[in-house]
Amino acid sequence: MSEMKNKVNLSAYKKEMKDVLERLVKTMPAYRELWFFVKCVINHYLTDFEKNNSDIVVIGSNIPEELVLVSGKMPYWILGGSRVSSMWADDIVPRDTDPVSRSGLGSIVSGFAKNALILIPLVNDSTRKLAYILKSKGLKVHTFHFPPVKDAQTVLEWRRQYEACREAVALHLKRPLTKRVLQKSQEQISAAKKQIQDFMEVSKDTLNGTSRMFILGSYYCADNLSEWSFQLECLTAKLRKEHKCRNTEKSKVLLLGSPIYFPNYKVPFLIEEVGLELLLQADYTTLSMLAESIFQTRSGLERMKKEHVADIFYRNDASPAYVKNNFLYECIEKLLTQKEIDGVVYHVLKGQIEYDFELERFEELFEKMNIPVFRLETDYNYQDIEQLRIRLEAFSEILNQRRYRRFGKETVAV
Repeated sequence: MSEMKNKVNLSAYKKEMKDVLERLVKTMPAYRELWFFVKCVINHYLTDFEKNNSDIVVIGSNIPEELVLVSGKMPYWILGGSRVSSMWADDIVPRDTDPVSRSGLGSIVSGFAKNALILIPLVNDSTRKLAYILKSKGLKVHTFHFPPVKDAQTVLEWRRQYEACREAVALHLKRPLTKRVLQKSQEQISAAKKQIQDFMEVSKDTLNGTSRMFILGSYYCADNLSEWSFQLECLTAKLRKEHKCRNTEKSKVLLLGSPIYFPNYKVPFLIEEVGLELLLQADYTTLSMLAESIFQTRSGLERMKKEHVADIFYRNDASPAYVKNNFLYECIEKLLTQKEIDGVVYHVLKGQIEYDFELERFEELFEKMNIPVFRLETDYNYQDIEQLRIRLEAFSEILNQRRYRRFGKETVAV
């Protein structure tokens, strides 16, 4: 890109971030404890790409975090939620490439990560092609292969992949990653995830779903995970003290399917605009944070003392890498029994057909539990916004009618 074109692109990118941030902040309560998480996101996304000097860059959220916290600070995570950065990849990949991969690739080729080790989890065809493109550009890339099934044999393959990634990171950092170093990283992660679980429980009646998504997403924007955990603890204490309940008469929906990353909050914004309450976005990123609370298991740190450290992440991984995503299915089934959920919005980004393969299995579960599901296919553009709004309003009306009938019967019974 020419210097002038590059400046124009970066200006549009920053405007995209600022517009979404301003809209989010308007919906949040005026707590000073929230400002830390807003600043985390600002510092991460509005950084000068040319001056970014991260040792490690991670595409997606499927690399075990303990392997990338060892540089002494958080790595630079590229989750791929920007409509503008996806356009930066126009000359590299076809236009029908899924938006997440396009956005991640656009961010990489825009001018930073030249000296970083780029870690790419191979969870679908798009990430494999992404790795090939970046390697062909001379960047330093290490790929992490995910076995397509989980069984006794593939656990061994997973451990080999884990150790290969461990060696690649150690070689790049020019220092060994000892078990003690990894354990220290795991302690930070376990403490953060424990705090996340507490926050999600306390905040459900105080913050709207999009704000909660935003705060969870800031996990991947923090420079210091311990500081982030402490600030989340302070925010949770504030919310527990205030305990100002919002309107609980709205129909509650679970958001499944393709993950939604900042700043592409088109779908959660729409869900709340039509009068629905977004209870949780249950994608593989969020579920990896909440798995222990969903199944009420021992903490990751406790399990690490009794089993191979690599296995903890593998068991709780619900990414689209697997032919039959049993862990994802079990999590959703458990959530549907634990939470009061009126309906499900199943979000599919164009190009991410792996999520449609899961839908038929989920539809059988939703039918058995008498929970309506609405499939929503879109991309990062806004041309379809009004069409989606009309369809979501119709789905909202269906859920509201069902909710009124149910509560009406309960009242009569009393």
